[in-house]
Amino acid sequence: MRFYVGIGLFFTHKKIKVYGKENIPSNGPLLFIGNHQNALIDAILIPTTNRRNIHFLTRASAFKKGLINKLLRSINMIPVYRIRDGRNSMEKNIEVFKQCFEILNEGKAIQVFAEGEHHIKRSIIPLKKGFARIILGTLQKYPHLKIKIVSVGLNYDTRLGFPASVTIYYGEAFEANSYFDLNNPDLRFKDSIDKVSSELKKVTTHIENDENYDKTYSALKNLGIDFLNPIEANTKIKEIEDGKLIPSNIKEVKNHINWFLPIHIITKLNSLFPLLIWQYLKTKISDIIFTNTYRFALIVTVFPIFYLIQTLVINYFFNGRIALFYLLTTILFGIITKRTLKANR
Repeated sequence: MRFYVGIGLFFTHKKIKVYGKENIPSNGPLLFIGNHQNALIDAILIPTTNRRNIHFLTRASAFKKGLINKLLRSINMIPVYRIRDGRNSMEKNIEVFKQCFEILNEGKAIQVFAEGEHHIKRSIIPLKKGFARIILGTLQKYPHLKIKIVSVGLNYDTRLGFPASVTIYYGEAFEANSYFDLNNPDLRFKDSIDKVSSELKKVTTHIENDENYDKTYSALKNLGIDFLNPIEANTKIKEIEDGKLIPSNIKEVKNHINWFLPIHIITKLNSLFPLLIWQYLKTKISDIIFTNTYRFALIVTVFPIFYLIQTLVINYFFNGRIALFYLLTTILFGIITKRTLKANR
């Protein structure tokens, strides 16, 4: 499953680069805590770019249907309930947390998006307490454990366009135990939340000043900032907010001729039926942050099935060699297209 999902992510993105894998402890209880700006894509990028055995906390609304419920649970997803799911549902989180205590005690990893919801702002929004409650509960039951936290910065050049590029920055691991007083716990969890928030702001682009967010974000875009490099982006943000970067410093971003346009056209003609399905589906997406999640779903289902059917048809009317040539050419043109196409919605 990890391999197949990885192939889907490969064809969904122009580039996927990973930094800081050496910061991930090879064993022991661990929480991956990431920012959340691209729905399901965030959730599957982390486990496909490291080798830890990870369980995912996923919003409970995704588990409503029986077959989907079984499928999601089979790949280590755990439903977590929010107030919007109904106040009575919140009691179910007690059992969810107990399950997390045991997972950590077994030396496995849990993936949490501590912001509690996905969003499209290039900022770390205030974190929820859920991850801290899991750590506190685990340490109260198993005080001998040494629980580590690794912050994960997911940085996209575009969250809605295709093909997007992404960098995954794994921050330095730190021990969570020192931020929890088991004898007199602070149930506001201020120290642990502040620490994790600070670590997340190091590994992803963060515009601190919410009042001037639009102005700062526009200035970054006009500068042609590489949002795949959060260190550079955050340096420029500080310069803008301190008034050190003025409009005269902004350089015009030049457009380049794409010499691969003929291959793009051939690829689109060869994928006409799946693309028509996409044109229909994208009008039905109520939450735009799910745009690339739907794209990914089509790429791992409809597109390969369609290409295989065409391959079988060519094999029937011609021969196996021509059919194999068609399939390999389709894959090659697909790779070239996703690597050279300018991102668009």
